[in-house]
Amino acid sequence: MTSADVASYLAQRKALVDMALDARLPAASVEPRRVHDAMRYAVLAGGKRLRPILTLAVGELSGQPPEAVLDAACALELVHTASLVLDDLPAMDNGQMRRGQPCTHITFSEDTAILAVMGLVALAFEWTARNGEAQGGASLVSAVVRRLARAMGTAGIVGGQHVDLRESHDLSSEHDLELMYEQKAGALFLASVEIPAALVGLPPCQVQTLVRFARSIGLAFQVTDDLLDEQATPQDALKSNFVTQLGRKRAKRRAEELVAAAHRELEPFGESAWALREVADFVKSRTV
Repeated sequence: MTSADVASYLAQRKALVDMALDARLPAASVEPRRVHDAMRYAVLAGGKRLRPILTLAVGELSGQPPEAVLDAACALELVHTASLVLDDLPAMDNGQMRRGQPCTHITFSEDTAILAVMGLVALAFEWTARNGEAQGGASLVSAVVRRLARAMGTAGIVGGQHVDLRESHDLSSEHDLELMYEQKAGALFLASVEIPAALVGLPPCQVQTLVRFARSIGLAFQVTDDLLDEQATPQDALKSNFVTQLGRKRAKRRAEELVAAAHRELEPFGESAWALREVADFVKSRTV
């Protein structure tokens, strides 16, 4: 497959996710209009849609159409966006711009941004449950909803964000840094393979392989994020990250090693995992 084919695939999948999000989110004309407007503002501003694209790629391993996991894919993007809105609040990182536009709390006010986050999280659970019901009934609903909750909770995004806010200045080793990022950033990458794998019924041995793959690309994503971070706030400049720990050259090599490890995990799937390989390569080579 050529680079043009890969770019076309990623663009098509992003367009599919964007259209699905637009269709599923409540209209800004529906009460509470300001909250719904803020939800749409935050979600539809753009973004790489990497987590839902990863979700769709896992679904494709079973030969099922994208619709088999599309609700869950959109739900994971809602959670990701909600975490960014929270991250930008003045009480957190006090962000000013996100995805090329003023942060949600700046455009709509802090209280509306917080309510928008709650609305997005609620919808994420609703859509994930709906996807589970369509694919397998009550037991599958329970499994995928639990998995989403774990990704969001204190063992996932909440725990990682807490460490980032309170302890990241004092992280003294690459290992400690990796543990934080496995929660803050990696948890949603794991959910993006485990939830669709459950929805399409992949066997446990394949799920474990995908988990190892997701851990590698989740960490690689964060390494490249640190390499690309040229707009750090004064607070961020004091935080430990892969560049401050390793230097740019070693950090770049670490990202390459992680993506190579992700590729090795996909070898048992053969050509059917080509889309997952391209997602991994995008993580390594991305410039935004």
